[in-house]
Amino acid sequence: MQSQFRTKMKKTILIAAAIGFTLPGIAQDKYVVSANLALKAQNFDEAKTEIDKAMANPETKEKPKALFSKAQIYFSLQNVEKYRGSNPYREGLQSTLKLVEVKPDYEKASVDQMLMLGGFLSYNDGVKAYNEKKYSESVEMMKTVTKIGEMGGGKRFEKLPVNMQRQMDTVVADAYLTMANSVYYAGDMEGAIPLLTKVKANPIRRIPSVYECLIDAYAKQNNTAMELATIEEGRKTFPNDVIIRNYELNYYIKAGKLDELIKKLEEAAVKEPNNADILYNLASTYLGMANPKDGKKPANAAELYAKSEDAFTRALRITPDNSGINYNFGALYFNQATDFNDQINAITGSSKADQDKYEDLKKKRDALFIKGTPYFEKAFAVLSPTEDKLKGVDLATYKSTLIALNKIYALQSKLDKAADMKKRLDLLN
Repeated sequence: MQSQFRTKMKKTILIAAAIGFTLPGIAQDKYVVSANLALKAQNFDEAKTEIDKAMANPETKEKPKALFSKAQIYFSLQNVEKYRGSNPYREGLQSTLKLVEVKPDYEKASVDQMLMLGGFLSYNDGVKAYNEKKYSESVEMMKTVTKIGEMGGGKRFEKLPVNMQRQMDTVVADAYLTMANSVYYAGDMEGAIPLLTKVKANPIRRIPSVYECLIDAYAKQNNTAMELATIEEGRKTFPNDVIIRNYELNYYIKAGKLDELIKKLEEAAVKEPNNADILYNLASTYLGMANPKDGKKPANAAELYAKSEDAFTRALRITPDNSGINYNFGALYFNQATDFNDQINAITGSSKADQDKYEDLKKKRDALFIKGTPYFEKAFAVLSPTEDKLKGVDLATYKSTLIALNKIYALQSKLDKAADMKKRLDLLN
């Protein structure tokens, strides 16, 4: 059964509300003073030039007033067309973060507003990088978001209005989700697992795709214990998610736990009676149990064949033109016919008893070939119009269909049809 992988989620950019902040008081440093006056007059070029001079002075650059002024000026530059493309808010945010280190409570109300604005803008840039598959850049931007949101043990913004606190909590949760997705899609399963686990633990972003990625990550790490544990938790949390269910089915297939797999498939078939994929998987599993790899057919093989036949029939009622289901339904009869053919070839005597046995086996074999032929012919009819463009699973199915029909037609003395199948097969090889 083929796995259904998660659909890669395109993130949505947050539209940050404009946050206003008051101008600082007059600083002692002359460049800071002139920078603030220029900002107040909306002379942004001069404000930038003057604050840059102040920050170039080792005696000034880490003073709270200078850091605060630079933060406000550079955040303001983000709204100026001339500067917007260089993302000046990032430098303003670094000054804000440095200010919090130097003096955590300095102009706290205004600083908190700049921190939140910087967090929202960083989130937007992280989303943009993620959507452009610049995963490393996205991770770095989202680390900034989470650093802001988790300041003071997550209590930095506890005095802000509840709606703003919730908005920040959501942005932080989204940032972790984007980081987890970025690391996962970059192929770093070891790095993705702790991030996905963290996201899964947060109700804000505990969504099916997180479980799907985490299950796949554990599978790629060959950690079957955690793979199963995550599957079970995901099934319990999101019982109707098709992809998690298919991961569960795949797990039991890989583990060879066919009895448990059958139970899961039968439960799924009852819940989704019109799901052809489930019925196909159920039919294939019954067929596999009737034809184990060791060649020793179970005592209830006939019953398993009948159940497989029923599931294939139901699946084709839903999707009659599915070439894969048609081929495998035909294979159900073909494989049984081949067993009879092997028994025929094993007859070496020429007594009446041997002849009677031969005729009986041949009759059973031919009847099975006749039953399987319409399904192979349907698969052929679906795939042959585009035989020169087939790839992957479809190409493999088509080749197997040609082989089966060639053998059946030859045994039925339909030599022209057998030759046509052989010719088509040779052109593909």
